[in-house]
Amino acid sequence: MAAADPAPGLSLIQTSSLVDEAYRQIRGLILEGQLKPGTRLKDSVLADEMGISRSPVREALRLLEHSGLVEKSVNRSYRISVLDPGDVPELARLRCADEVMAVRTIVQRGTPVESLAKWIEELRRVDGDPEAGAAADAAFHSEVVRLAGMPRLDLRYSGLTDQMRLVLLTGDVSWGSGGVLVDSHTVLYEALVDAVRTGDPREAMRLWEFHILTGMGVPDILEPL
Repeated sequence: MAAADPAPGLSLIQTSSLVDEAYRQIRGLILEGQLKPGTRLKDSVLADEMGISRSPVREALRLLEHSGLVEKSVNRSYRISVLDPGDVPELARLRCADEVMAVRTIVQRGTPVESLAKWIEELRRVDGDPEAGAAADAAFHSEVVRLAGMPRLDLRYSGLTDQMRLVLLTGDVSWGSGGVLVDSHTVLYEALVDAVRTGDPREAMRLWEFHILTGMGVPDILEPL
């Protein structure tokens, strides 16, 4: 007996897609500030609200733990991570390690970097909107890491970016705004273009590290390159 033809417009639902969607929704609520640091997350409650079973929610929480947005409490339940300004120096060091490595790799491989220009234009376009400016700033730096062509670095940096955004949600930390962001990122972009042209990454690496440390308000935690 022949199998029935599939209904038009339908496709198989994979368990992984439920995990991805649960992850996307919970992550969004955390980074938008709707779920506050320290809030307990019960997989049963989250599953009921999303209309799915607990299994994909548990897997989504595990992924969020891996990225640093949630943590397990003493009783093994999850809660949203509590980060504060004291975490900034460590985050800045890790960010330098990832982004400077990306810059060095881009130059070594001679990778075109013109895709960064659109984010500078976006910074210019949203001048005066701090939230949109922060998003464009983050996108510029994430694009640099992506251009390095190292998926593991890209994944690691994504989690680091989320943790930096969580720190910013405390309201006690802020770095960069308005036209300053446009000018500083233009300097970085031009330095990277020049480094790719000459094959010498040193000045771009130095500027990149200086930009990160001063922008995050911790200019003295590393000896300059």
